Amino acid sequence: MFKVFLVEDEIVVREGIRKNILWEQYGFRYTGDAPDGELALPLIRQIQPDLLITDIKMPFIDGLELIELIRKELPKIKIVIISGYDNFSYAQQAIGLGVEQYLLKPITKGKMVEILIGLREKMEAERQQQEYLAVFQREVQEYEIFSRRRFFEQIVVGSMSVLEISETAKEMGIDLNAPYYNIVLFSLNSAGYDGSAPESYTDSLAVIQGKISELTANRTETILFRWNVTTYAILVKGTEDDIDRRTDECIENIKDYCITADSDIKWHIAKGTPVSRLGAIPNCFSEANRILSYRYLCPEDHILSESSIQHFRNGPNRGTDKNEINQKHISSFLSNGSREEISPFIDQLLASAAEQTVSLPLFCRYLSMTAYFAVVKYLDSIGCSTDSFWMLEHQPGDDASVPEKAKKYIYQIMKQALELRDHESKKQQRNLLTQAIRFIDKHYSEESISLNRVARKVNISPNYFSAIFSQEIGQTFIEYLTGKRIDEAKRMLRQTDMRSSEVAIAVGYRDPHYFSFVFKKVSGLTPNEYRRESKH
Repeated sequence: MFKVFLVEDEIVVREGIRKNILWEQYGFRYTGDAPDGELALPLIRQIQPDLLITDIKMPFIDGLELIELIRKELPKIKIVIISGYDNFSYAQQAIGLGVEQYLLKPITKGKMVEILIGLREKMEAERQQQEYLAVFQREVQEYEIFSRRRFFEQIVVGSMSVLEISETAKEMGIDLNAPYYNIVLFSLNSAGYDGSAPESYTDSLAVIQGKISELTANRTETILFRWNVTTYAILVKGTEDDIDRRTDECIENIKDYCITADSDIKWHIAKGTPVSRLGAIPNCFSEANRILSYRYLCPEDHILSESSIQHFRNGPNRGTDKNEINQKHISSFLSNGSREEISPFIDQLLASAAEQTVSLPLFCRYLSMTAYFAVVKYLDSIGCSTDSFWMLEHQPGDDASVPEKAKKYIYQIMKQALELRDHESKKQQRNLLTQAIRFIDKHYSEESISLNRVARKVNISPNYFSAIFSQEIGQTFIEYLTGKRIDEAKRMLRQTDMRSSEVAIAVGYRDPHYFSFVFKKVSGLTPNEYRRESKH
């Protein structure tokens, strides 16, 4: 129902219009009236009707003044003028104010009904188009997230020239223009996440991710990207004078969201050093990534920095059981680390040798043995077969006392361990995706099917599901669902005599018009055009 409000100073006319029209029969709800513009204005602001019917000549505030005021506050409202004055000047002003109809009194019931029916059809069509646009924008947004992630990966690995970055950013509607840039990296995952299985769905993670997405979307100086399953990056833009402040504000906001979440969320944040060139962003990212990798050595430090690193090297670990500490750190890294982080992580472990009272060769050998046993224990804990893990047959030899040899050995066993972990994770991901696709294929005809619903069905977070779906299937969730629906619609159009509207409902589109809109967007033809083409 559309809401209608009447402003008319003649009580006989006002009562006649109110009582003689069966408003609800024509899709309207009569929400009130007023004898002049002054009394009408606060009521209109409160009710916010879809249709305003008003006289022109009234005391205090006349109709044209009222329309001018309302247009500024409710620009989408439809307006019909009823007037006893056949005055060209009034009509001209009304047209300038975007009035739908200018009716001369006396107005018959039939004429008013005719106008109402026409306006209802117009407003329904406009509302429908808004709904189409909203759905379409949600679909586009999911695809954009996928595209933005790939774009960001290309930027930070340095695989794009500055010209290519600028051109791609322009095509994607991303504003990268700024005198200075910085990178904020942050990791989010459940406390029990061990890297070998998909991350389970938790409301806390979803809330934090949603708040951070909303925060960055509402600010021109921050751009959010997803780096991997558990790590996000924010590109902060600013000037030489304010880049540090903006970066710190960004970190504070993330921290505030995280500390109000459940204690089962693990989170860490790191930042890079500001740079003044687009081409230097990879260096900034590497710096932030190096610092973030210390989360395995300093798990209690949620906001990591160079001072965190120095504190770890010089402070609380002196005199403690280094074997226990390093095993714990290595196990944590094996659960959550990436292959790109292995080298800086080992450098951090070796750097702590400078703080030991034992000799460097002895420490290197001890660290190699610690890494060996940590890897064996971790792989066993996740039930991973080690048959193909050749390094487990070879414990570190005497040459592991040389730093370069020790680093190479530890790198090799950790790299293989992460490859086995990721292989195991991918197997589980594929199993989950198989379940998800079966669910989609079975329920695609239901209008209510959504990414969140499917993610809950397989018990993983929507963000994680979206990431692995795009990565493994090569399409976003909505692209796959739309493709499934349109393929089935094409089959029905070719092989049955079902009307287009019936096909729409059968493949999950409540609204036949939106179905036609999507069908043409995907295939380049309307459903009826496709049916005709397929019969030739």
